[in-house]
Amino acid sequence: MSSNYVSSIFFCTQCGNRGIPIPRSRDRMREKGHLKRLYCTHCRRVVNHVEISDKYTEENFRKEYEAGAFDVNGMRKNKETNNTWNSK
Repeated sequence: MSSNYVSSIFFCTQCGNRGIPIPRSRDRMREKGHLKRLYCTHCRRVVNHVEISDKYTEENFRKEYEAGAFDVNGMRKNKETNNTWNSK
């Protein structure tokens, strides 16, 4: 993979497991906590996944996931849970 690309890591908002990594161009990186609909190899269906980055880590995802921040469709429920990972 070229140095212009990075492998983005995703976590499933339904089961919490790590998803399939996707190569992304460095100049096309998404905002922190970006949601993307991908096939989950654990759930065996297409669901929202959260993209891990420098500003939104696996620890941030775990905090949100354990706080029940995602609804049955994998969307963030509300602004309060949306920002639980955004503090310090």
